[in-house]
Amino acid sequence: MQDFDFDERDLRLLHALQIRPRAPWTALAPAVGADAVTLARRWNFLSAEGLAWVATYRGLGSKVAFALVEVECAPASMATVTEELAADPDVLSMDHTAGGRDMVITVVSRDEASLGRFILDRLPAVKGIRSTRTHPGINLLADARSWRLRSLRDDEVKLIEREAPQPSPAAKGASADLEEQLFWILRSDGRASITEISQKLGISPPRAKAALSAALAQDRIVVRLEIARTLSPWPVNVWYFLRVPATQVEAVGGRLVGLGEVRLVVTTGGLYSIVISVWLRRLEDMTILERQLGEKLPMVEIMDRSVVLRTPKHVGIRLDPSGRRIM
Repeated sequence: MQDFDFDERDLRLLHALQIRPRAPWTALAPAVGADAVTLARRWNFLSAEGLAWVATYRGLGSKVAFALVEVECAPASMATVTEELAADPDVLSMDHTAGGRDMVITVVSRDEASLGRFILDRLPAVKGIRSTRTHPGINLLADARSWRLRSLRDDEVKLIEREAPQPSPAAKGASADLEEQLFWILRSDGRASITEISQKLGISPPRAKAALSAALAQDRIVVRLEIARTLSPWPVNVWYFLRVPATQVEAVGGRLVGLGEVRLVVTTGGLYSIVISVWLRRLEDMTILERQLGEKLPMVEIMDRSVVLRTPKHVGIRLDPSGRRIM
């Protein structure tokens, strides 16, 4: 049984943070319907309990290379394999799954050469792994930045977007070294204030704000809200592996992005044309989703599917068996 239930106030706050993860509480308060002090207090509780957090990772604007890797390992080695892979900085996320693979890991490396070293050198050296199948990422069509809890009305969403505009891509960026330091500051606290950032970087607040705006707007650094999935209204996570005719991949990918359950859509250079990850309210909803795919996208063939049993690492953060962030 769940040991926590997000109430509607929590879900409204978290939906607002999905839209603008770093927005000041004063900008979110009118849409959420609570004062800034109350929002800050509730966020502090959710964060301290590992129920919600702002994750930070390197975006495609930094020219990273990425892949999805299916892993099969000996049952007795699952724990040791998990610990070794979770400790690797190139492993962004890791899911234990039921189905045709024991794990699905998301690998993000600094460049193609680094990705190759991980796949060809580091991964085979992990004792207990029986086999792997790698699907190099071609296009990331959608990720969880566009997935929503659906707790705010459209007019409330627009109010947040107006009160807290997106960072400007025209902002002057920082040096590579400074941006690297900025990344680790945000990795520690995705909502660190400009004052905190400027003090840690040893630069003025305007310069810190410009560096942050440029890195976010140009997708070199990504910050996004995450929640403990298994305790949320969407506790079921499923990976789908799809085959689509080459002439239809782009069109199908665009249609998949619009589905409310979908959190990840990526085209790959592996066995499958497209891989998607979805969050559902119930396991039975898999049948409904698959029927919708069959009716709306008859050219899509579902080659395989895997239900996530546990997520030891998600977007660079270690999670406990309940899905809470380990502080």
